[in-house]
Amino acid sequence: MAKYMKCQFLFSCIVWLVACPLWGQVFSGVSAELKDERLILGLEPEVFGVPMLFVRHGTGDHQVVWTREEDYVLLTIPRVKSELDIELPLLGNQAIASRVIGRFPILGDGPTVHIDATDLFLQTHIPWQPGPPESVLSNLSYIEEVVYLDNETIVRTQRTVPYRGASRTVEADFSLYRLPKAMQPRLYDHRMAYSYENQNFLLGEQLRTERGSITRWRLEKKKGAKKIGDPIKPIVLYLDPITPDKWKPFLRAGVLEWSRAFEKAGFSNAIEVRELPEHLDGRIGNSVNFSMIRWNRHAKVRNPEVSGGGSSAITIIDQRSGEILKGDILLSTLIPGLSEDYLIRCAPLDERAWEYHFSDELNGALIQYLTAHEMGHILGIKDANFGEYAYPLEKMRDRSWLETMGHTPSIMNYCRHNTVVQPEDGIPPSLLIQRVGPMDEFHIAWGYRFFPGTQSPEDELPYLDAMVSKQDSIPWLRFNNGQMEVLGPGTVNEVVGNDDPVESVRLSLKNMKRVMDLLPSLNNDQRDNTVLVRLYHKTLKLWYNYMYQIVSMIGGYGIQYKMGSQDGAVYDPIPMAKQEEAMQFLLKHAFAQQAWLSNPEFLDKIQYSTNGDQFLQYQVKLLNEVLDGRRLKRLEFMEGLESHQGISKKMMSQLRAGLFSDLKNVDRQQQELQRAYIVQSGKWISHRKNYFFAVPRTDANMYSDYAKSVLLSEIYTVWDQVNKALKAHKDAIVEAHLLLCLQLMEEFVPSD
Repeated sequence: MAKYMKCQFLFSCIVWLVACPLWGQVFSGVSAELKDERLILGLEPEVFGVPMLFVRHGTGDHQVVWTREEDYVLLTIPRVKSELDIELPLLGNQAIASRVIGRFPILGDGPTVHIDATDLFLQTHIPWQPGPPESVLSNLSYIEEVVYLDNETIVRTQRTVPYRGASRTVEADFSLYRLPKAMQPRLYDHRMAYSYENQNFLLGEQLRTERGSITRWRLEKKKGAKKIGDPIKPIVLYLDPITPDKWKPFLRAGVLEWSRAFEKAGFSNAIEVRELPEHLDGRIGNSVNFSMIRWNRHAKVRNPEVSGGGSSAITIIDQRSGEILKGDILLSTLIPGLSEDYLIRCAPLDERAWEYHFSDELNGALIQYLTAHEMGHILGIKDANFGEYAYPLEKMRDRSWLETMGHTPSIMNYCRHNTVVQPEDGIPPSLLIQRVGPMDEFHIAWGYRFFPGTQSPEDELPYLDAMVSKQDSIPWLRFNNGQMEVLGPGTVNEVVGNDDPVESVRLSLKNMKRVMDLLPSLNNDQRDNTVLVRLYHKTLKLWYNYMYQIVSMIGGYGIQYKMGSQDGAVYDPIPMAKQEEAMQFLLKHAFAQQAWLSNPEFLDKIQYSTNGDQFLQYQVKLLNEVLDGRRLKRLEFMEGLESHQGISKKMMSQLRAGLFSDLKNVDRQQQELQRAYIVQSGKWISHRKNYFFAVPRTDANMYSDYAKSVLLSEIYTVWDQVNKALKAHKDAIVEAHLLLCLQLMEEFVPSD
């Protein structure tokens, strides 16, 4: 026995030397050895019964606990006990108290407990994120190596998994990370756009009045620091070694755009961007200890879609407090996709975009903008809509405003670049690109500022609520979450937002016409017309986004999230006159012929049939959006306000009158829209509700009886218009179209 204990001691010493090759490195308490392709873990006594983070890098993580029961070691995912004195639901389910993910026979005996944990990393079905677990082909998977860092044991594997009827092999790196002492949380507030501690396993915005912790880094000032001082430990991101050197300054600049926000929160030098130490290879980023800016590893793979997929950010959170332990920026968007998105918006305003292949300077500026957005996620802020319906329209073309405030309050919305500016405004191109704005500075101050004298999250509330109260008087400090229903201009994406969407879109369309004139010349140095096709289709999609912003005004609201004690409505209906203006704009610019866009001079170079008439498809899609059941229900709800009485009938009458204003000279596209209107209206007029199965808050998309009555009254008018036009018509094609319209209406319009 003494001989065995001596061997165990020697083994532990060897493990310690392997685990801690650098002086000052803190051992996680979990050692590992690969023996005959089996992974033997050594567990020190201090790891039992205490929370540890188990991470599948790039996929998910769990707080786990090791326990010993006689001759076995259990690895369990328990409910996390928050520093707010609550337990967080496990896997989003309140009924689950714990989940055992490993039961291992103990190998031998001694102070260090050894187990064979091979299957834990190669076969165990662990729910790393919502959705089905990953299946692993164990005979084609193996453990590659073990790496040790501060408080962390990393196990690198190659896993072969089923993929589209075949299989693929992926790098899967795992960490066992010893958690630090939990920091003091900051209470979640639904009026601010921070993520909360276990949001990955909750669907939608389920956290409102319940207590929760926002996600943020542990930034603490050095002792004796002044009003603005350096943190004890800054937020550090490392550059991926495969990043081309010419782009590194722009990545660094994108991250450091947030420095001014932290200065306003009281921290100098809060963020740093560093090169990886030479002794560490590129994959060391798969570590809780290293936050990375990852360059696109597929950038040189042939990709006909150009975009390469969207970029993203991944954070690892200590759910006890909301502390962000690690954050990776994943730059997956390819440079051609970034440049094309800028070109179709800003080419008339920036001569650098008059050639399809942009300069490194312009591409770098776009990479910086993308990096700054993803850095916001690394700091704990969600994607959302930030103040888009708040900035004054006239400021969109004001140089001094743009220099200090930008054309949008936040880098975290999907406003994109400034399309409202006109060439004659003389705005420098550098002010067209989205950047960190006043809303972002407001968020960082609210989330990271230290309040002297506070000892608990509750002590901070008076200071935090006082900050949030600025939203009452400064509308661009408000935000609202994206959701299934787009409730107004403040909830749309891909377009510049301000307090006059109609005029904003009118100005943007002027630039779009200039882009259409530029497209053929941009294609001159290409071997074929592929680029021209792609740019044209992206322009059409942008046109749809412009028009969708106008559609959102119909039945739309302004939104301000509030506490129960705050006065005023959360949902403020857009004035009826503004909604009428929006409808008239749509009839003129969306539902009427736009030959400059639908039939440009270069169309015969890229198209040979109406089968691919995307412009018409977008028109029909917009019409369906106007007639959407949820929109009509919102209009019906507004009828209860004195200021909006009769709005449903007024809006639908305007739509019908515009679509059927001319039945003598009806072109092909107008015929399609007229029939689409009849079919869409008739579908819901004829739909019968099941009154025997009435469940509150269901059938959100179904049309109310009131909406059906409004639509039917308009169809009666169309019936009369078509019959009168048919009697006077001579053109055979138009006459046939009118007969088809009558035929469609006969299904739900009673005959005399």
